[in-house]
Amino acid sequence: MADQTAAAVRCVAKNPGDSRVTLAHIMSEHDTNLYGTIHGGVVMKLIDDAAAAAAGRHADGPAVTVAVDGMAFLAPVRAGDLLSVDAELVRAGRTSMTVGVRVGAERWNASGPTTQVATARLTFVAVNAEGEPRPVPTLDVPGALPS
Repeated sequence: MADQTAAAVRCVAKNPGDSRVTLAHIMSEHDTNLYGTIHGGVVMKLIDDAAAAAAGRHADGPAVTVAVDGMAFLAPVRAGDLLSVDAELVRAGRTSMTVGVRVGAERWNASGPTTQVATARLTFVAVNAEGEPRPVPTLDVPGALPS
């Protein structure tokens, strides 16, 4: 029975947009480091939060971070910046998923250009109630050849 359920989950393909999440947060002076910019760890937590939500949406349930495959800080973030953290699934395996993340910053009280301040790729594994890996839906990438 469990094998039939797992096969049914794998047959349900989802589009990358089905998992898309945008998290927005205004950075404050409490988030700054000794240089007066936002601490990288604060930005990393927001990235992990958004990526976990995207993975959970795709998996239709809990997913845990297993790796940060890459992260780049491209520009400093300052107190008063509104960060927009955009996360979306880019790959789905049998139980694991890769999520791509882009982080943009703009002043909270002014319209103007958004600066890309960070990018990241994280890997998650979907888990059941016992914390064991469980199958996830396939990812239907438009234009991709069937496998």
